[in-house]
Amino acid sequence: MLFFDISSWEPRDTEKVIEHFKKLKPPAGINVVNQWVDLNGGRYFILYEADSAEAYAEFNLPWSDICIIDSVPVMESTDFIKLMVSKGL
Repeated sequence: MLFFDISSWEPRDTEKVIEHFKKLKPPAGINVVNQWVDLNGGRYFILYEADSAEAYAEFNLPWSDICIIDSVPVMESTDFIKLMVSKGL
């Protein structure tokens, strides 16, 4: 399943976040599609696929001490339209 996460942090925690990024290695079951950084600072965007709830938790929990993570399950719009059509909606 695809997830789009928006992680935000307080400016005072920027150094801690940079240290986390240096050590970032997605666990088994996580496939990072792409990632972006807000050029204004304080936010990070990532699109990734998680094979399981366990992989999802293992990927996000290490950030919970310094970031607020808004995580949204997503799918490509063309796939969503096909799904809706197949359901008669």
